[in-house]
Amino acid sequence: MTHQVTALSNVNGKATGVESILQNVAFILSTFTIPCPLREYVTRSDIRKPFQRMKKINTKRLIECIQRFEPRAVVVDVDYLGDVNIGKLEPIVKVIVNE
Repeated sequence: MTHQVTALSNVNGKATGVESILQNVAFILSTFTIPCPLREYVTRSDIRKPFQRMKKINTKRLIECIQRFEPRAVVVDVDYLGDVNIGKLEPIVKVIVNE
């Protein structure tokens, strides 16, 4: 079964099983930072190019973090929600849980 996970909004201290694994992944997402390319060096029409590159780099880093710190979750897909023009990207991860 595939689960969609976003950044952690609240903590359930009594979480067990699949809920605990998904909460761990959400915690990783909430602590994960995505650096913004220096915009003063980029023209308005080229803003998307550095962001596409940063998304690829950070997707790789995010998958590595989840594999290292929560190996029971297998990443299937990583997508981002946000606005490229204001430099805000929030990762959304789809995982399969192996208990």
